[in-house]
Amino acid sequence: MRAMGPLNMGPQGLIIFWLLTRIVCAVTVLDKPRYKGLYTNEISEAHETIPIKVNENAEHLSHILTHHHSNPKETLRFNLTIFEKSHHLILSPNSGFLAPNIIVEYRKRDRHIRRKPRDVSKYCHYQGFVHGDEKSRVAISACNGLAGIIQTSKGKYYVEPAHHHEPFIKPGHKHLIFKRSAVKNSLSNLVSSKKRKKRKRKKFHHPHQSNCGTRDPKRWTEVEWQKHLGKLKVQERKHKHTKFRTLNISHVEKSQMKKLRYDHARKRRSISQPYYVETAVVADLTMADFHRDGQVETYILTLMNMVSSFYQDPSIGNYIKVAVVRIVVQEDSGEDQLGFNSTTNADVTLKRFCKYQRDLNPKDDSHPHHHDVAILLTRTDICSRSDTPCGTLGVAHIGGMCKASRSCSVNEDNGITSAHTIAHEMGHNFGMLHDTEKIGCKRKVGNKIHIMTPAFEADAVQVSWSNCSRREVTNFLDKGLGKCLEDQPEEAEEYSYPQVPPGVMYNADYQCRLQFNTLNATVCTRLDEICDRLWCSVNNFCTTLLKPAAPGTTCGKHKWCQELKCVPMMENPIPIDGGWGEWSGWSECSRTCGSGVSIMRRECDHPTPTAGGKFCIGERKRYRICNTDPCPEGEPSYRALQCSWYNNKTYEGKKYEWQPYFDQSDPCQLYCSNANETLIVPWGDYAADGTSCSIISRDICISGICKKVGCDWVVDSKAKEDECGICQGDGTKCDIRKGEYTKQSGVPGYREIVVIPRGARNIRVEETEQSENYIELEHAIHKKFYLNGKRHITLPGEYNVAGAQALYERDHNLEKIRIPGPIHEPILVMIFFIGKVYNPGVTWKYSIWKPEVTKQVKYQWIMDEWSQCSATCGGGIQHKNPICQESTISPVASDLESPSIVAEEICDQVKRPNKMVRTCNEDPCPFKWWVGPWQTCPVSCFDGGKLPMRRRNVMCMDGQETALQDQYCDKNAKPYEYEPCKKLPACEEFEV
Repeated sequence: MRAMGPLNMGPQGLIIFWLLTRIVCAVTVLDKPRYKGLYTNEISEAHETIPIKVNENAEHLSHILTHHHSNPKETLRFNLTIFEKSHHLILSPNSGFLAPNIIVEYRKRDRHIRRKPRDVSKYCHYQGFVHGDEKSRVAISACNGLAGIIQTSKGKYYVEPAHHHEPFIKPGHKHLIFKRSAVKNSLSNLVSSKKRKKRKRKKFHHPHQSNCGTRDPKRWTEVEWQKHLGKLKVQERKHKHTKFRTLNISHVEKSQMKKLRYDHARKRRSISQPYYVETAVVADLTMADFHRDGQVETYILTLMNMVSSFYQDPSIGNYIKVAVVRIVVQEDSGEDQLGFNSTTNADVTLKRFCKYQRDLNPKDDSHPHHHDVAILLTRTDICSRSDTPCGTLGVAHIGGMCKASRSCSVNEDNGITSAHTIAHEMGHNFGMLHDTEKIGCKRKVGNKIHIMTPAFEADAVQVSWSNCSRREVTNFLDKGLGKCLEDQPEEAEEYSYPQVPPGVMYNADYQCRLQFNTLNATVCTRLDEICDRLWCSVNNFCTTLLKPAAPGTTCGKHKWCQELKCVPMMENPIPIDGGWGEWSGWSECSRTCGSGVSIMRRECDHPTPTAGGKFCIGERKRYRICNTDPCPEGEPSYRALQCSWYNNKTYEGKKYEWQPYFDQSDPCQLYCSNANETLIVPWGDYAADGTSCSIISRDICISGICKKVGCDWVVDSKAKEDECGICQGDGTKCDIRKGEYTKQSGVPGYREIVVIPRGARNIRVEETEQSENYIELEHAIHKKFYLNGKRHITLPGEYNVAGAQALYERDHNLEKIRIPGPIHEPILVMIFFIGKVYNPGVTWKYSIWKPEVTKQVKYQWIMDEWSQCSATCGGGIQHKNPICQESTISPVASDLESPSIVAEEICDQVKRPNKMVRTCNEDPCPFKWWVGPWQTCPVSCFDGGKLPMRRRNVMCMDGQETALQDQYCDKNAKPYEYEPCKKLPACEEFEV
């Protein structure tokens, strides 16, 4: 695969770093502790709340919040406040995120335990909604209080139990509600002051200025060409991941590319289908130490429940389900225990972890513990590209999903908001880039922040996937790069992710503890302030990370924090699955000639999935090819035209004349090079719709994906041309000519192989093995050179040869030339010997139309058959008209064709014969009786007596149906004119 930018990261490819810049400001407040949750250590701002279990009427049932379901269809309800607003949560057991055969492994130096998750860990996860809020989504774990995330129309909040708060003592189990921005490392500012009234913020600018340390792929590549032993050799200056036309590719990579092309061929349409991300989660020793009370298993499932909820949000535009198949917990240090050690350097840790998870993963995709992606959770303070701790929270490989050594990420745990980090890094594995104006999507729109933003902001209200993320993951899946996600884990038991606001699960103290990574952090925020900022007391200083309390944090009676405000608790509607809307009309053709594309679309908006409803499954786009007439001869190729659009753009301080550069492994990316090919730039997101994938097929690029096109110009068609170039032909109209040149030469120079005639098609010239010799093409008559002529070595690529497009390939000194044709001039194929280099053989093959047999066409007048007589008796008329007939004369009997009738104008009008007329059927016509229909009876009922009579007309007629007197017909055979009326009903009697 082609990487997109010059990262100095070695052969591992692009690496994404989820960097949360720690720009510290401090505010000191006497006797005001920070918040600390059960899982989140350092929370700058949170809202305290005491959730209660309620019935369907929101009436109090219990202060005991921990709940393990026994019935997969049961409904669980809680009331809690988020920033003084009461929210009524309606939850159902979630059966989607835990694989039926999930296992948990605890690894120590002297033992290795593998078992199923504890019931207290796996039957306590729920998803649902907030009553009365159609846009809400809730993912809550009720394993030990409430922990999870609540997304409402007003904001996104986390909930977890407060640290060191007993869950069963009156007046209830205290929980914390907070926003992600309130957690340590998730923002670029920390605030402190000695007096709350004089809060001053000091800003320290981290060099990365980003929550995510990922360096998105740079959009340029430099290459240098140098002469070497009489030929040109490619030398890559810096960027090994940028493949040029002769880049070395391993046998394994070739096999993967071949399989990938096959998968692409099978996934040509844009189809929405279910994808299942089978996930392995690894917790290192720092995680096990922090959760010494044995809660690491429950905590991991709580996080993954929330991650599952992110990927079920309809804004992602696809049906993606996250399923945990394996949890590995390291309880001892040492690489011999877990296979690697987490270090501060995020890049080193990622490299080690990716190798470890690859070796850990069963090779068989059908194995119940085989994973598609691996997640490392660590409490080590990691930093991208540095051995010094900083604000990095995550690191991953772009587009690594389904690639054994790249489908992995490292995530620093700082509390339950780490679910956002995990979702973000997994987004990079899906090929998503950071949301920036550079790629066409802002970090946030209004108060809605995007999951792939590189910097999380404190004033965010809602969280969703951007249009860019939706486009990138859709293209990733449509290209067939998510093939490993198509198998569904077997469903044996009902498991589910919890759907509760994080503030319900974890109190402010525990959130402070997680944020500041210390057991001595406590909440120091007043109840009426927690929805806006969470303050924590650390070392007798009241400080904040400018993060609000988690969603669902109680801020008053029957109120909680939502969207940074304290609002009453509300309830949500039932989940509604999405439905497809109407198909749009066909779009305008993308090209005026040369085969463009028109697209018809439909959206999953009738209705849009809400409250956890499923995304639509099925075809989302339809394509048709338009304007297939060839472009005028001499016009630049469509790629060349697209590159010319950037000629007036300044690049690296200069302006260049750009020409097309083609990479077979990435045919739908628009690469352009400068005149001497020292600079190659991938302009735009991808090549325009209608760009050819290759000159040897009709396949074209649509939305950056190479689509199969048949010779009938139908997308997904299987129609193919035969060797003669006839669509769905049988190959009988042409001859196939082929041969092999195996002669050797003791001296350098050119030697003739074969002359290929004008009109030849499907030309293939190939070396049988690698050789330092070169294949040369030139005009067979004139001194005109096409490839490798005059001792000048041509670079691999696309060229015009004898009026036809040709593809010249050279991989490891193995040459191939393909010309679909037909060629307009005869070409001479030569071999250029480099000294006494051995010639392993050069094969050639082409097709040429069979000579046409001369046929003579003759047009002549003939007389048609007599027409039908105009009368059957008594004398009629018939006509015989002249007609023009076409007939062929061929010396080959099998080529004789039956005569056919053509338009009269084709024959010689001077020789046209006259129309013939004659009489017919002259015998006299016989006389006969003609009988008319019976008339209606004169009465409608019968009251007795004589039956009434009805009448019909009877007349004597001749053969011409002329009425005559009765004496001309046989009176004995005359039909009756009268008959009695029968079956009349009896008349009714009426009294007067």
